[in-house]
Amino acid sequence: MENSIPLSQKLYLLGIHPEKGGIVSSSYSAMNFLLSGAMLLELFKNGNIKFKDKRVVLIHTKTNNATHKFLLDKISAAKSPRRISSWINRFNMSNKKIREGVQKELSEKRIIRMQAKQFLFFKWESPAIMNKSLVYHLVDNVKEQIFRGTSVEEELILLSFIRPGKLLYRLYPDRQKRHEADKKLKNLLVDNPVSKSVEEAIQAAQVVAASIAVNTAVSATH
Repeated sequence: MENSIPLSQKLYLLGIHPEKGGIVSSSYSAMNFLLSGAMLLELFKNGNIKFKDKRVVLIHTKTNNATHKFLLDKISAAKSPRRISSWINRFNMSNKKIREGVQKELSEKRIIRMQAKQFLFFKWESPAIMNKSLVYHLVDNVKEQIFRGTSVEEELILLSFIRPGKLLYRLYPDRQKRHEADKKLKNLLVDNPVSKSVEEAIQAAQVVAASIAVNTAVSATH
């Protein structure tokens, strides 16, 4: 079943605290940008868009995914191709819809459930993992790919989002192990020969990383 889970959903699952539920604090501020970037990569892998000169170029709008359709409608309404960073920031304005789309699909698969939370007058819903064995298996696979290496393109694309999403803190609570994983991950993404399409995808992920860094820095000053 893990192989049928798209990139955005895998990243969201990696960001959930396995026992307490909710998004781990290290990834909380990055998650919306992470999901927006992952959605762009899904559209890219599905052939809906391509990347040219760090811009998003629409190819076609055919899709059965409601969230993809929502984003493709926005892209098709643009008068000219816009930069990846521009779309990441624009999609962040619709972060609730994107996040709810991911949550809905994971809930329908019975991988997570949304639990009601309240503090004083504030109410919200927080994700909790239902299928823990699947998520633990996903985590183990990602950790193995980091330390043993991989040449599988889908895995390399997912790994390119780990550092910008601050997910190493979730994968490796131990500081020394996290430091080793960080070095392994950097070398893996630099040294591994990949196809032209995956190279473009990883470059797009790097743009996402830059957007996360800028926007989290801005948030920290307010």
